Amino acid sequence: MELRRLRYFSTVAEEMHVTRAAERLGLAQPALTQQIRALEAELGVKLLEKSGRGVALTPAGEVFRREAAFILDRCAKAAVLARDAQSGLLGRLAIGLTDTASFTPAVTGLLKRAREAWPRVDFKLDQGRAADLLNSLVNGADDVAFIRSPTQDEGLLHWQPFTSEGFMLVAPHGHALADRPWVEPRDLDGEDFIIPRGRSPERDRHGGILFDLAALGHRLRLVQRTPEYVTAINLVAAGFGLALVPEVLSGLRSEAVVYRPLRAPQPLTTQLFVVSRREDRSPVVGNFRALAKALASCQVERPFMDNEVQGQDAHAGER
Repeated sequence: MELRRLRYFSTVAEEMHVTRAAERLGLAQPALTQQIRALEAELGVKLLEKSGRGVALTPAGEVFRREAAFILDRCAKAAVLARDAQSGLLGRLAIGLTDTASFTPAVTGLLKRAREAWPRVDFKLDQGRAADLLNSLVNGADDVAFIRSPTQDEGLLHWQPFTSEGFMLVAPHGHALADRPWVEPRDLDGEDFIIPRGRSPERDRHGGILFDLAALGHRLRLVQRTPEYVTAINLVAAGFGLALVPEVLSGLRSEAVVYRPLRAPQPLTTQLFVVSRREDRSPVVGNFRALAKALASCQVERPFMDNEVQGQDAHAGER
C-alpha cells in the first residue's frame, strides 16, 4: 500500500469534496479519483460515497480514516526522528571516566553542557581504570572516555586534548616537606614515592612526570605501584611514602595528608584527553567531540612555575 494514496484519501476525507482535495494536493480531479478507486480496489471495500455535491465516508471509510491518520502521523514523526538521529540530537552515548576525571571540574562542566544541549540523548557513565576503559572503547562498550595519557593503540583511537593541570605533592602530616608552601624537584631527590601503575614503557600516565623530572636531573625512589591515584593518596596517609597527583585531587584525605604545589623551572603538567574510536562516525560522538574541542579552547591551565615566570599567564604544550 502506497503512502501517497493514504495521503490522498485523508485529504479527501478532510475536505469531503474531491475537487477541493485535488486543488490542495495539486492534482487533477480525475487523477485523484482514479487513485481513490485504486485504493478501494486494493482494500476490497468502498471508502467513499456521493453525498450531495461532495462525498461522505462509508463505515469502512471512517475506520480507515482513523487508521490512515495514525499511520501518516507516525511516518511524519519517524522522519523527524531520523533527521534528529542523523544530526546527533537523538541516540546513546556511553562515557568512560577514570577516578581523576570524575573529580575534574572541566569534565563535569562538559557533561553538564552536553546533557543540556542534547536532552534526548541517552547518556551512560562508566567509571573504571584507564586500561579497562580503553578496552571498552575498542570493543564498543564505551563511545568516549576521559584518559590521561596516550598509549599504543595501533591507530584505533582518536586522542583529543581537553584540559591539563599541575601536579601536587602529597605528603603525610609531620613530613619535613609538609611545612613548606611549595616544593621544588630537588626537594624530592631520594624520597620514597608511590606511583600509579602505567601502561606505556616510557611515559605512562604518572610515570610521565618521572620522565620529566629525570630530564631535569632528579631521581625519585619508587617503592610502590598502585592501580589509581586515589589509592596512592591512601598509601601516603598510611606512611608508605610520597606521591605526585593532579591538582584536582588535592582535597582528598585532608585529615591525614597535606598537598603542596610542585614548582619547577618549566611547567610540569598532566593532560586529560577525550578518547574515542578513530573510525566512529556516530553523529552523537561527533557532536561530543566538537563540544569538547570548543570548551577545551576556554580551559585555563594552572601549572606551578618558578619565580621568574610565576604569576604570568602560561600555556603548557601537549605532553
